[in-house]
Amino acid sequence: MINRITGIRKRWFVVAASVALLAVGLTFGSVFASGSDPTDILKRGGHSDQRGGGHFGNNDTVLNRVAELLGKTRAELDSAFATSLDEQANTKFEERMTALVTDETLTQDQADAANTWFDERPSNSGAIAIRLAGTSDTDKVDTRLAKLVEAEKLTQDESDDLSDWHDDRPDSLPTVSHKHSGGRHGHHGDGDSDS
Repeated sequence: MINRITGIRKRWFVVAASVALLAVGLTFGSVFASGSDPTDILKRGGHSDQRGGGHFGNNDTVLNRVAELLGKTRAELDSAFATSLDEQANTKFEERMTALVTDETLTQDQADAANTWFDERPSNSGAIAIRLAGTSDTDKVDTRLAKLVEAEKLTQDESDDLSDWHDDRPDSLPTVSHKHSGGRHGHHGDGDSDS
């Protein structure tokens, strides 16, 4: 009988965890599909913009419920998302450097230097840093950061830290063209993209 009760509890935990993950996936899926910065939902208290997000009403309510279902605080949930997004940025950047070595755009030493530079970015800034890394134009970077500060997605201190970090961008890194062709980003050396 005790084994049966334990089995039922385990099944309910799996169901609750599945529902929580589904809710998180749907919420963040809508943010990604809308083209928003995925960290926006965390920095603005869960309210997505109206460019396609908001399909689930108040995302703050959803995320609070997910935290409750997982037995975590909202701060712990937000921290876990920020860490996950930062890890994804690391993986994406490293894959990009590997591809640039493979197509002989960079040497392995240049790619290693770029990876080291990217790793030294301000903490939990991966989603923004990955975009800033694609341009060498400091004016465009400063303009983009100023817009993020104005939209209250970054503090001025966070913006200054990212700007200082970007100033050390390796010269060997090519500029990335953010063309929306199947989600793939090409590179070129003729100019910087301002996407």
